[in-house]
This record gives sequence, C-alpha cells and structure tokens, in this order.
Amino acid sequence: MAEEITKEYLKELQYGTTRNLEARIKIHQLFSTNPQSIHAWAGALMSIDGPVDVLEVGCGTGAFWKENLSCLPESSTLTLTDLTEAMIEKTRANVEAPFINFETVEIEKLPYDDDSFDIVNAHHVIYHTDDKARAFQQIKRVLRPGGFLTVTTNSERHMRNVYDIGRELDPNFPTDRIIDSFTEEIADEMLPEHFSDIEKHVQEDLLKVDDFKFLMDYVASGVTPRGMDVADDFYERYAAIAKKEIDEKGYFGIPKRSPLYICRP
Repeated sequence: MAEEITKEYLKELQYGTTRNLEARIKIHQLFSTNPQSIHAWAGALMSIDGPVDVLEVGCGTGAFWKENLSCLPESSTLTLTDLTEAMIEKTRANVEAPFINFETVEIEKLPYDDDSFDIVNAHHVIYHTDDKARAFQQIKRVLRPGGFLTVTTNSERHMRNVYDIGRELDPNFPTDRIIDSFTEEIADEMLPEHFSDIEKHVQEDLLKVDDFKFLMDYVASGVTPRGMDVADDFYERYAAIAKKEIDEKGYFGIPKRSPLYICRP
C-alpha cells in the first residue's frame, strides 16, 4: 500500500529534503523544447511596473525568483514561504537580497495582517493544501485592494504517459499524483467560486528526454517517498521501454501543459 498524499507525507517524506523536488525540476530544465522556461513566462505575465510587496506561498527551492528577482522594481519587498525548513534553507541559498524575508508558513494559516501584499504567488502549490477554500480565503484576506493572486498548476494530461507506463508495468503503481486535487480542469471550476476577475494563460511544452537515467530519477522521486511496493524488476522494465523509444525517435517524449491564472477578488 502506497503512502497517502497527506500534509504529513509532504512535510516529512516528499519535501523533508529538497532531493525529490530537485529531481523533478531537473528533468524540465534539461529536456524542455519550449524556448521560454515556465518561470520566465509566468514572470513576464505578472507585468510589474512599480514597487510592490510580494508574498510567495510554497516557494520550493526558489526557482521562480532565481529567474525573476531582477524584475522587481526598487523599493519592493518579497516574502518567501514554504511548509518545510528544508525548502526555506535551499531558497535562501538560491535567492538572497536585503528586501527578502524567509518564513516557514502554512497557506491555510497565513500569519500576516489584512491588506499586506500587492501580489501573492501560489505556483504549483494549491494542490498541497488540505482546505483549498480556506487557502483562498487567507490569500484574499492578505491581498490589498487592487492586488492579485497568480496561480499555476498542471493539466490532468500533463506528463500523464510517465504515470500510465508505471501502471501498465505494475498494478501496485498508483496513478494518483500530487497534482490531482487541483489540476487545470479543477482550477477552471474552483477559482471562479473565489475570484471575480480571472485571466488565464497556458504554456505547453514537450520534454525530449534522451537519457533514460534522468527519467528513472523522475519516476523514483514519486515512488520512493511513498513506499510503493513495486516489482523488483520494475525500473529495469521501465528503462527498457524508455530506451526503446529513445533508440527509435532519438528521445522519450513527455507532453506538458500548465496554466497560469491571474486572479483578482
């Protein structure tokens, strides 16, 4: 029986260290065919034209601001938060400036006053929350009048072939994913319940993975922390499928689709 995807699992196993997240990020960095990274794309769409106070919930390793920090106008402030101290320490190492605050925070319990921020970023993190309605209420509470929330997630079809192969190889391999509680399809229905003005953009990509070791590291980053009882030869058979496609096409193709929502109360 695989470990359930709960907040305790995320905090203690999946994100207790940065190793799993970094393995998941690396495959996107190395094999993307889209000329613009998702972080640069999202940062450009925020259209910041004056000093702002920004809160990011679920900053991960700080990858977004590693690419976009220079876009913040002078006199801005940035508060970077995450559920685990491991992520905060990694972000602190990746992104540093005098105007940045780093804090360990749960989205559903934001410890900030009302009307504290001009922008809140929640990038690939809402699916980690137990109470999404509460999370949106908290975000709306700390947003100033005229401010906005940016939300990113993935389509239910995003990288689906990677999971489908695992299930075909071993019935014990679950196809439920961390993102499944807040995919693009769910966000399309849920966000209008909380925000009156929603602007949606979509980035699509195709990962062309020509080294199956990186693919195996990605698969393992979702399998190992959950204690999945897969067959002894699971990775060997998975690698054979990946290698066959790489030999035939020159790469193992993984389609991606990720929306960005700019939400105003």
